Amino acid sequence: MIDSKILKCILRIFICIVGVSFIGFAISLNKIASLGNDPLSVFFDGIRNLVFYLTGYDNLGVSTNIVNYALLVVIFIIARQYINIGTFIYTIPLGSFVTLGFKFYDYLGLPEDILVIHIITSVVGCTMLFLGLAIFISINIGFDPWTALIMFICKKTKKQFKLVKIMIDLLSLLIGFILGGKVGIVTILAALLGGPSIQKISDIINNILIKTKLKI
Repeated sequence: MIDSKILKCILRIFICIVGVSFIGFAISLNKIASLGNDPLSVFFDGIRNLVFYLTGYDNLGVSTNIVNYALLVVIFIIARQYINIGTFIYTIPLGSFVTLGFKFYDYLGLPEDILVIHIITSVVGCTMLFLGLAIFISINIGFDPWTALIMFICKKTKKQFKLVKIMIDLLSLLIGFILGGKVGIVTILAALLGGPSIQKISDIINNILIKTKLKI
């Protein structure tokens, strides 16, 4: 019989993977909708453009992996104390989930020239993004590479987390935009609604995890 602690650990890892899958699908859906991406996804999209320009290979999932793997190496060198199992759960499969999101949307066969479809796709994408991030944060089994980078900068500069995060988001947005990443109304909405929405969802998920004794 499986020990209850091991079972809980497996369940928490599974929930974390579900959260990451939501984030990956959200990135692909917001790209498909063409109404803009959240700041970090604008950066991924910009890197996709750069990779396409240099190699002729166009794949947002692969570009996402390139960025995350490179950042993971940097974090391992400068701040490995922030690396945990959740770091790898976020980093390794995210690009694959982005690619899977594109394939799933293609499978649905939805029309491409109807604005309402694009709006619905963006709403679903943003909802999945906020929910996925809230799940990943709440399950608390390690930082993603971007949060680890923010924590490292906070420690070195003695600045508040929210200030450093805003700076990283703005820098990612600027670089992504310069490289041709898609910016639009969703970018603004994600910036305005992302924080409060993720916080609210995280509180709900935390209460559920506490009640089910999955919260550590």
